[in-house]
Amino acid sequence: MMEYLPIVADRLKISYTVPLLFAGVFFYYVGVPIEWPTPLWPHKWVKIVTEVIVIISLMSAGLKIGLQYELHYWKKPLRLIHTSMPLYMLGIYLLAHYILHFDNPSSVLLAAVCAPTDPVLASDLQLQEDDLGSRKNTGMRYLLTAEAGINDGVAFPFVFLAILWSKGGSFQSINLLEWIGYYFTYKIVAGVVVGALLGYLYSLSIEKIKSRYDKKVLSGFVGVAMAFLSFASAELVNSYGFLAAFCTGLFAQYHNHVKGKDNHNSEILVFNEEVEKLLIVLWTLLFGGFLASGILSYSNAASIGTALFLVFILRPVCGRLGLAGTGYSEKKKWAIGYFGIKGVGSFFYLAYALHEGQFSNGNELYALVSLLVLISIFAHGLTGPRVIDYFDKNNPG
Repeated sequence: MMEYLPIVADRLKISYTVPLLFAGVFFYYVGVPIEWPTPLWPHKWVKIVTEVIVIISLMSAGLKIGLQYELHYWKKPLRLIHTSMPLYMLGIYLLAHYILHFDNPSSVLLAAVCAPTDPVLASDLQLQEDDLGSRKNTGMRYLLTAEAGINDGVAFPFVFLAILWSKGGSFQSINLLEWIGYYFTYKIVAGVVVGALLGYLYSLSIEKIKSRYDKKVLSGFVGVAMAFLSFASAELVNSYGFLAAFCTGLFAQYHNHVKGKDNHNSEILVFNEEVEKLLIVLWTLLFGGFLASGILSYSNAASIGTALFLVFILRPVCGRLGLAGTGYSEKKKWAIGYFGIKGVGSFFYLAYALHEGQFSNGNELYALVSLLVLISIFAHGLTGPRVIDYFDKNNPG
């Protein structure tokens, strides 16, 4: 399935996660002997599984971008982070609190969980092997790859804000100076520094080692090992491991950039992508069973309407506002805004927060996030490849 479904999906111009979802539902109903949820898995188990997948995916995203460190390459992706994402989070919070009647901590958590573009399920629309030349840095794929890589640095502090609020019982119980200084500033900066330093040192080691050892230090498994080393190192200094994994991939080829080389450590990237693809297949099958087990029974008409509104209206509008003045065509601005794909990362944040905090709307949050991911898989999975093809042919860059 891992090898042949993407080929079939490519010919049909859909994401391979769409048929996988149906396969997961089918496996659940025929009784494949897996420990299916009934309908919820323990939060800690969900957290660990999704954490592993996201770490690998973020390392891949960093490796795909590589070689581009000048500020002008990052101005457009950062618009989706410093403008679009906060607007989107504010909209989600207001809808959760005033339409769904969630309490404040649950509303903040939903905003933090649903705001980031998922690096895992968005991988189909990210940079590919044939995009790794000079034109990649102005294209739609580049923006989606960069956004998915860095948006965890903005979302995670708000997950912690929701946890602190849920434990304290009131907003006044939160030490805002601590939240801004530690959870927002320190953990983001330290995660970037740890990841960039490890990536840089790895790149330096390749530069210093004689060429006859290249195959050893450039073997595919090194990318996976580096991803976990980076994540663990960042966690040891209480920073954001996801951000570190992305920055490690980003700086793993720094010395190629210094020398003006336009090549990538392709074996590492290919191996990482294969591992990522395997994990996506397994997760999507499990997610199909998760849906079939009855998690959506915790949803209602208001939550269904909210999920549809978030995918089809709020995210495209926020994305469009963030890209104002970029010089992109109107079609491309709306298209980039539309592809705020939701997936594995949202479940990690949710499971982490429910495990660490004290939230009164846990089942409803799981149901709404499941709805959002389900809609995203179909809406973005059925349209994404066609939209990307359109802009590749009619509006390159």
